[in-house]
Amino acid sequence: MSRATLPGALLLLAASGALAEAACSGADMQFHGTLTAPPTLTCNSRNSITSEAGSGVSSGAELELAAPRVQLGPDFSVAAGARLHATPQVSADLCGLEPLGSGGTTWYLCDCNSGADGECQVGDDTATGTTPNAPLRTYAKARQLFASLAAGDTIAFCRGGAFTTATTLNWVNSRCTAAAPCTLRSYTPPWASGDEAAPRLTAASDVTLFDLANGGVASHQEGYRIADLALSGAGSSSVGVFIYNDVDDVALCRLTIEGFAIGVQIGGYNSPPAGGSDGKSARVRLTYSRLLDNSGQGWLGGCDGCTLEANYFENNGYAGAVFYHQIYASSPAGLVTGMRIAGNELYRSVQVDGGCAGAPLVAHGLHNGLTIEANYLHEPAGTATDGCWGIAVDPAYSSAEGFTQLVVRGNRLEQLGNVAIGLASCQQCTVENNLIISDRLLGTTAIAIPDRSRAADDLPLQAVTVRNNSILLSSGATAIALGGEGSGHQLVSNAIHYSGGSGNWACFDLDLASSAYAVVDNNLCGSGSGEWERGSGDLASWQGASGLDGASQALAPQFASSLAPYDLRAASASSPMVDAGHSSASATTAYGGGSRDAQPDIGAYEY
Repeated sequence: MSRATLPGALLLLAASGALAEAACSGADMQFHGTLTAPPTLTCNSRNSITSEAGSGVSSGAELELAAPRVQLGPDFSVAAGARLHATPQVSADLCGLEPLGSGGTTWYLCDCNSGADGECQVGDDTATGTTPNAPLRTYAKARQLFASLAAGDTIAFCRGGAFTTATTLNWVNSRCTAAAPCTLRSYTPPWASGDEAAPRLTAASDVTLFDLANGGVASHQEGYRIADLALSGAGSSSVGVFIYNDVDDVALCRLTIEGFAIGVQIGGYNSPPAGGSDGKSARVRLTYSRLLDNSGQGWLGGCDGCTLEANYFENNGYAGAVFYHQIYASSPAGLVTGMRIAGNELYRSVQVDGGCAGAPLVAHGLHNGLTIEANYLHEPAGTATDGCWGIAVDPAYSSAEGFTQLVVRGNRLEQLGNVAIGLASCQQCTVENNLIISDRLLGTTAIAIPDRSRAADDLPLQAVTVRNNSILLSSGATAIALGGEGSGHQLVSNAIHYSGGSGNWACFDLDLASSAYAVVDNNLCGSGSGEWERGSGDLASWQGASGLDGASQALAPQFASSLAPYDLRAASASSPMVDAGHSSASATTAYGGGSRDAQPDIGAYEY
């Protein structure tokens, strides 16, 4: 992660078993060095914790990182016997950092194409390949070998090495299992001096580097791990990792994926599937990885139990303004259940003509139980266009679409465009504890539900809850719009500060009859102009006309800082947010996952 993306960061040093600086505070925090036994260290940050290159935890030491966003770099090491706890919780799988030789047979390869370390020593495809001293050589040999691996076997590429392919080859093995996966990872060669980068695997234009799809009709495969590698594309139509035709339990971790058209893609399947196959991929995990400069999509697709956690996305989707994104959660094989996108950072998204011109994170299709939480979406101030929507979960296809049990929680969105969070065709969906900040000069709607019209066969909006969001805008049109259709909607305990002077401003746009809302109350909106509810005038007029918002207040929330780096917590106990939230309808947790007390606060934080 670039240090430049962490304004005001506090550097926490842990070296030689002693803490050079033990202050665990600050808006953003970085962890550096190696924590060694016996210390137990807990770091809490109200925004984020990241790691510097080469940091980690040694055997016997215990590190606890608690923040809304925990982003550990691809080289962060966790030794055997060490303990790492991260909130939000990310898989404890060491992702290829555990010692080699712990199970199955390991096959070693080393090639030294362009970009290799200056000390690189090539292997030989006629060698035994089972020791670091006699490695095999080429990418083609590795792929050939993969097809014959036993469950639990490993193919290891040398650190400092560089491998290339000009041909798409399938990586398929029916013997691999979820319990004993086949692994592709790195190893440190005997010639290494200690400064070697992760192995770099490069695909020529129009080539898929790792094609995990069997040919023909779908047949079930499972249990693949690809870890601690640098994957490079060399063309606008190449793909880094392609998953298709029923491949389950795939772990992609500590990867750098850059220069492809699509970094990671999950597709559908050839029908009808073979016996024993349902055609659908499931439980694909992308963690601790960096996806950079992929022209079309950083991630494209979706599956039951798919997980994207603690990844860094930058400058993906620059091929165009409408159809390209950093993360595109689709449903390529029908209804997707239980997908989770958490703890990721998305920066410089869909860069067209020098600024963000499209949505960084979108979901289309059919989803149940999709969770989008603790992500950090941001752009350089003043660069986002009106087309730069933040999180958009809505219909876009000619076929029927809909979203049920969606949760958009605890995300931080800064300096985005026309809509920060937009939903449509959503039922029993919740938007809570999000931080939305913009000082851009274009009109902004922080939360728009619905954000677009739907087709007749798409799911109608019903029972949507918007609560405990904190919003800071210096210009814009509307803070929260909730209506259009449906009933049972809830709008409670939101904190809004508008510092602009537009007379067209409205805190809320609630265009349905009062009976369509189960509860609208305990909201806080401070603005020097405009209306409380669009078309209804000030708060008192709205209260009289609707019978809603009886305990709401037209007051500034008194955020701790309305200037960069921005702090939307209560400035003091006297803030009108404190203890003023809805007693029963507020979110049960606060931003970052902490619990709320019996008198919940308005806004994302609990004082």
